[in-house]
Amino acid sequence: MSKVSVSSEIGKLKKVIIHSPGFEVEQMTPKSASQVLYNDILPLPVIAEDHRELKELLKMVSDVYEVKDLLKDVLKNAKVKKEFVDIISYFIDEVKARKEELMEYSPKRLSNVAIMGLKQRRDTLTKFLSKKIYDLPPLPNLYFMRDSSIVINQKVVTGSMANRVRAMEAIISKFIFKYHNEFKSDGFIFDGTKIEKEKNVTIEGADLLVLKENVLAIGVSERTTPESIDIISENISKNITKPFYIFAVVLPKERAAIHLDMVFTMVDKNRCIIHKPYILGNDILPVVRIKIYPDGKKKYKYVENLIKGLNEIDFHLKPIVCGGKDPLHQQREQWLSGTNFFAIAPGKFVGYDCNPKTLEQISKAGYEVKHAKDILSGKIDINDYNNMAIGIYGAELARGGGGVRCMTMPVLREKVDW
Repeated sequence: MSKVSVSSEIGKLKKVIIHSPGFEVEQMTPKSASQVLYNDILPLPVIAEDHRELKELLKMVSDVYEVKDLLKDVLKNAKVKKEFVDIISYFIDEVKARKEELMEYSPKRLSNVAIMGLKQRRDTLTKFLSKKIYDLPPLPNLYFMRDSSIVINQKVVTGSMANRVRAMEAIISKFIFKYHNEFKSDGFIFDGTKIEKEKNVTIEGADLLVLKENVLAIGVSERTTPESIDIISENISKNITKPFYIFAVVLPKERAAIHLDMVFTMVDKNRCIIHKPYILGNDILPVVRIKIYPDGKKKYKYVENLIKGLNEIDFHLKPIVCGGKDPLHQQREQWLSGTNFFAIAPGKFVGYDCNPKTLEQISKAGYEVKHAKDILSGKIDINDYNNMAIGIYGAELARGGGGVRCMTMPVLREKVDW
């Protein structure tokens, strides 16, 4: 029986996996940042403290797991450890010569090395003069846990990462869902670690939103290709008893819209946060509805926009506009992950406090807007509110290119009574 289950974006959170940023973030320099997909370097003491605020908040409402601890757990099994070393050696050529060394590491040390990197040995003149620092590079993107995998109902999609520097993240997630007793699933809908080296088949979890048990929204982006969505569609068609819908949203190839959850997230049974220009405005994104039938047949059609497409299947969402009415603030706050909220229960959701115009719109929509610091101090009881938006400090975290949804991998939610 599956120990993971996510059939919506908003069901009450029971279990979530995160990674607290650490040493690996400080290995970036201004010159190397772009190589690991950052626009800028980040101050670790600041983002670590802001992330800790998120972690402590999540611990008040759910069981919170650190990915490094889960990886350490599965590496205690000698066969699993060997498989792990074998697969990272396959993906990362420089590790092949160090397989025996890695096998001698304790589970804790190997888990740490997988995340924080394995420095190159300076045992030849070539290596001594080399500008390369690591054989196994650190993972500064790992705290964006959403990208490497996602749970759909009782099964898992592991990312086929668009950039090779992130392949290790998906491998780690796969081993957790495959071998950890707390996170055994009913299998993989899509295992990106098996096809990472193939062209045109990439997908990252931040492009995939589980709106209902039979409704997905998936971004077609610079990180997620139509080919990967075709594979997911085909695999879903093998295990359904009623029609299943996928809404493929074609995103522009730009940094601000790197994933679908940077322009659209769902926060309540009938509410979503949107970047208006792309979802309902002048720069509206193309949306294709894929209807999958239990017999495997599929029908494709364009819909006017994502909101109207959902309306057509009797799924009604009222948008809250990121940045409010002013196009200038819409652009500024969307850039700072102003649409990227994470629901901990229907109508209770968390995002960055550095987007005041968005929070103002959320308040106007009937939600109490509070800060995490007041909840953590005991000044406010989260259980006293049915509808609540919670702000965390996030101006520096936002510079990393993602929001609270990006930093969380929910693995167990209660089903929603629609």
